[in-house]
Amino acid sequence: MHCDEVERVETISIERPGTSPVDVDIDAWRCCCGPLAARQVAAMLREGLLSSLCAVAGCVAGCDAPAHPFAAGVHRETGANTIEANAYYGVPILQKSFFWDGNGEVDNAGIGVHLSHYVADNLAFGLGTNYATWFTPGHDVYSGEVEAVVRGYPLGDSSPFFLDGNTGFQYASDLIPPGGTYWNFSFGFGGGVDLPLESGMSMLIGAHYHHISNALGRDNPRNPSQNEVRLWVGVIWNF
Repeated sequence: MHCDEVERVETISIERPGTSPVDVDIDAWRCCCGPLAARQVAAMLREGLLSSLCAVAGCVAGCDAPAHPFAAGVHRETGANTIEANAYYGVPILQKSFFWDGNGEVDNAGIGVHLSHYVADNLAFGLGTNYATWFTPGHDVYSGEVEAVVRGYPLGDSSPFFLDGNTGFQYASDLIPPGGTYWNFSFGFGGGVDLPLESGMSMLIGAHYHHISNALGRDNPRNPSQNEVRLWVGVIWNF
């Protein structure tokens, strides 16, 4: 049997992270050319390894790594914490809105601060407080509110759109709405858009349906309640 009679019996695949596999063929000779065959196999292995390592080095130097989904704007991955400051203006919706009566008609404006924790990517729960001025006839009324909030980004990491909701308790310096009580329960829901400012910080713009009521019943004369649309803008950042 001659040394030029060759049979391919095995293929070794060498693969490095981020590169395509490099196949190295090992030829086994059925003749007495052992030293030459060994040198050829060693050269082939060396060439394959060098090519693979060079590919890795080239990728480290010049390849674009996949962008982190939260590199721009506030981070929304599991475990992230945020603080948010916002300002809003409330415009009353008279009479019946959805399933809740609302005869109050007092414009109001306020500011709020909220702390939230992401229990999963794009889903956060938190607590916050709002301070508002109610522009009632004759004199302004002031109120403070504590509330629980939830916010989610239903379209995933790359989407700026979110939905959120809140529920809480409010106490005022006078009857709100006029003819009601000093205290009210509240809830709201709506959505908005997250506009990245830098890594870990975003501007938020949104709109909410908001309802306040003292829960004394729709037929109670001391429960005028109020439905409104709240237009708001805020800044949120990670801490």
